[in-house]
Amino acid sequence: MTETRPAGTTWSGNHHYRATEVLLPADLDELAEVVASADSLRVQATRHTFNDIADADAALVSLERMPTRIDLVGDRVRVEGLVTFAQLAPVIEAQGRALHNLGSLPHISVAGATATGTHGSGIRNGNLSSAVRAVEILDATGRPHRIDQGHEWFPAAALSIGALGVVTAVELQTEPTYEVTQQAYTGVAWDDIAGDPERVFGGSRSVSVFTTWGDPAHDLVWAKSDAGAPEWVEDLGGRPVGDDIHLGRIRTVDNTTPRGSVGPWHTRLPHFRADALPSDGDEIQSEYFVPFAAARDALAAVRAIAPAFDAQLLVTELRTVAGDDLWLSPAYQHDVLAIHFTWRNDTEGVLAVLPHIEAALAPFDVRPHWGKAFTMPGAAVRAALPRAADFVAAAREADPRGVFRNAFVERALGR
Repeated sequence: MTETRPAGTTWSGNHHYRATEVLLPADLDELAEVVASADSLRVQATRHTFNDIADADAALVSLERMPTRIDLVGDRVRVEGLVTFAQLAPVIEAQGRALHNLGSLPHISVAGATATGTHGSGIRNGNLSSAVRAVEILDATGRPHRIDQGHEWFPAAALSIGALGVVTAVELQTEPTYEVTQQAYTGVAWDDIAGDPERVFGGSRSVSVFTTWGDPAHDLVWAKSDAGAPEWVEDLGGRPVGDDIHLGRIRTVDNTTPRGSVGPWHTRLPHFRADALPSDGDEIQSEYFVPFAAARDALAAVRAIAPAFDAQLLVTELRTVAGDDLWLSPAYQHDVLAIHFTWRNDTEGVLAVLPHIEAALAPFDVRPHWGKAFTMPGAAVRAALPRAADFVAAAREADPRGVFRNAFVERALGR
């Protein structure tokens, strides 16, 4: 008999799952039975979401009791089960391989992060989903499918928001291992950041800008480079910070990755160390993507309304993501600026300010992050994604019973 546990809440506690229980199959056969017998089901991974994307009216399923494997064959790695990037990275590094990028924290699962378009930064770096070369899923009948780049469903399956089935394994492209040096700087003027985003975000392999939109003392440029310390930041007046680093109104406490020294990619690209909690989780996150070509105007539009959301804001992080061809990707067919908000854990207050930000960004073909809080109506979400209808058609073909079509999917993409 399949074990169960209570569904609980998301990582930050801002969403209490409606599902009555989480089913914990121990192997693929047991998972297939669970899926085939379900009328409504979603997958709960590492719970690092801030909305109901992974919720269901009846039950959830987790792969946490199932076997995990990491198999590197040639330049691709197959990741099975609920493997996190923190678990994956040292394994492939030991064999001289690397991923093209990592998110800000490595504690998230490979399957969950790629299913939602999670990303790091870098104008030449695609999101984590862009490294996917094949996906293995169980459809609503419990049948397995391997969907590779030659399959008609691939542009939907590589970033599927869980709507095609249960992802049991992901195959990722790797590259030769590399080293990274990172440093964080204060003192770069906002006019230089917003006035020349090409120079700032194109200056290093990965660049993040942290801001509170009004107090320059809280602005921070975090640059991660293939070579030594980036001279371009200091040319703009940047001064390296010491050991005590503040991300806007968030003070980190001995949990960030090493700065000022060279090290393997997986120990420098994330903001937070794999052996430490990134924070206490007492927050809500939102993120919006606009074409990088519109970065100046989009930043000006948000800055103009910043006083309206200042009381709720802990910090905004600005990053960039290279374009791709995945149908639900926020970076579909153009490079994007990602405008990320970390909010105080006040659901009512956050939901009140999000429409103002969404309205300010509406002229710029804005797209939301699938796993974070947003209030954009489904019609607006679909209008910004030219292949949304194709995705829905693929999901219906893969799941004709609608087992994986939860309230979030119907609200964002329609029935």
